[in-house]
Amino acid sequence: MLVIKTILNKISIDKSCYIFIILAILSARFQIILLISILLLVHECGHFFTALLFKWPTEKIVFYPFGGISKFSHAINCSLKEEILVLLMGPIMQLICYYILISLNIFTNYYQDITTINYSILIFNLLPIYPLDGGRLLHCFICYFTSYNLSFKIIYLLSYFLLTIILLIFIYNPSLNLILVFILLLIKLVKEQKLTNYYKEKFLLERYLYNYKFKKSKIVSDENSFKRDYHHLLKINKKYFLEEEYLKNKYKNK
Repeated sequence: MLVIKTILNKISIDKSCYIFIILAILSARFQIILLISILLLVHECGHFFTALLFKWPTEKIVFYPFGGISKFSHAINCSLKEEILVLLMGPIMQLICYYILISLNIFTNYYQDITTINYSILIFNLLPIYPLDGGRLLHCFICYFTSYNLSFKIIYLLSYFLLTIILLIFIYNPSLNLILVFILLLIKLVKEQKLTNYYKEKFLLERYLYNYKFKKSKIVSDENSFKRDYHHLLKINKKYFLEEEYLKNKYKNK
């Protein structure tokens, strides 16, 4: 009950949703909006509840028309496995909710609508475009194989490539929904890209401020080669420096 109360207290509804709800009622599509809202709520609660289990600092769940976002202030240097689980639990809980809804008699007449809505939300969220769930998941997997610094270059390149494909599809088969999706994703991607330097600096500063214990270690030549889930030994001009020593020298005069 305490967890449910915590989640309810964190829920925030954007003002644009109220206009959308009024229009839905006037157009007699309120039940469809209700289904969308249920699936979105369960999806975001899946992220949120898992984050609470890992004791991540949680801020709020914000709902917009046809979308929602869970806001956390977790450490960048948290376990990659933790972050992947938090990201996956949204779609997983949504699917569980979907199967429950289609089994209820009250929604029998809306089977096709529920199915369409459910898979539309899933496909959209799991697109490998940053910062959607799919893009963040792909970013986490990229971090397993390359440095945190390089991971951003790769995920942005892939994201812009996929956005280009969406644009080409629109040119070949014009659709208002498709161009709106393209614009929304482009705005989100550009906004996140502007924060890249902030994320990189936060990644290093966390390692300087907190005593992380990583099981794996790696020898690198500079800070740009640092990887998530790894402790580092730097080799500079034939001399070796512990990661802690290097970061202390970097930040001591700041």
